[in-house]
Amino acid sequence: MIPDFPQFDHFFSYILNNVGSPERLNASMIAVLMVCAFGAIFGSFTGNANPFLWGILDRVFGGLTKKTYRVGRSISSLYFRGALILSLYILLTGFIVAGCGLLEEHFRLAGFMEPILLTCVLAGGATWSALIRLHKALRADQGKTISKGSYYDIAVSTRTNLNTTDNHGIIRGGIGFVATSLDKGMIAPLFWYLIGGLPAAFIYGGIAAARWGMSREGFAKGIGILPLKLEEILGFIPQLITVLILSFAALMTPSARLTRAMTGLFAKSGRAPYAEGGLPLTILAYGLNVSLGGAVEDTDGSVLKRAWVGSKTSTAKIEIHHLRVAIYLSIMAHVLVFFTLLMGLISWRI
Repeated sequence: MIPDFPQFDHFFSYILNNVGSPERLNASMIAVLMVCAFGAIFGSFTGNANPFLWGILDRVFGGLTKKTYRVGRSISSLYFRGALILSLYILLTGFIVAGCGLLEEHFRLAGFMEPILLTCVLAGGATWSALIRLHKALRADQGKTISKGSYYDIAVSTRTNLNTTDNHGIIRGGIGFVATSLDKGMIAPLFWYLIGGLPAAFIYGGIAAARWGMSREGFAKGIGILPLKLEEILGFIPQLITVLILSFAALMTPSARLTRAMTGLFAKSGRAPYAEGGLPLTILAYGLNVSLGGAVEDTDGSVLKRAWVGSKTSTAKIEIHHLRVAIYLSIMAHVLVFFTLLMGLISWRI
């Protein structure tokens, strides 16, 4: 619900008094459980394992972005068009937030409406479902070419054309999605929710959706610069939290190593730029001792010459057991997120 402030100077006091409040911590825990459980059981209904809000905004503005993006246009022209489309993303998200406020006001559902609305900007179990489907296909086909349906969700969620790569490349894409999904689809929206409630979580989600739909991982000429930079500002601190979560998840995951993961933080090479996954992807690659990233073709046919991420001794020929370890690590990371929220709630009660 969007509060009605009697005076403007009450706004900041309201924000400070509710940062990390027990009510928000409790709602966050319920939302995490819901998005993980329902996503794991039912998967993604539209083939997109990213947050529900991302899919809605992409359906509205995805076609406009494709029509607007023409590499022959000047950088300044594309920059202006990108800023305009980003404004539309944020404007529509604002209307959605207002609608959410009305829903919460009139249909509280015994306090469950806010967690339900929060799940719209979260991703969790659907990521596991997509990876498990890929794992089953790889195990059944024993190294043969797997069906397109087994990696459809990953292709849609990462906006990459996985038909143009081999099984190793498909697995790389799936494992890389573990890091970005946890960072942009779980940690960052929860972080902003604990600070500013549903409005902050949704506004971040709208900006993250614009980044996902427009930036082409930093390779879009002009049009994706602004959403990428804005999301980078909002995602800087959440990214560091994601690094901690992934590092401790590696400690609890067989075949992954915390010491290797920490090495990635100080490595001079083999690091992912922020637009291509940043520190979370770097930590994941070093922790699993694999090479992630590499050039891919996106769903619009553009070649994205991404950096190779990982140590010099890691392998790019990723096998099914690497995928299995990544699935387990992702689950442990979400368990750690839940218990971190639980410890925060307990600290309020002491």
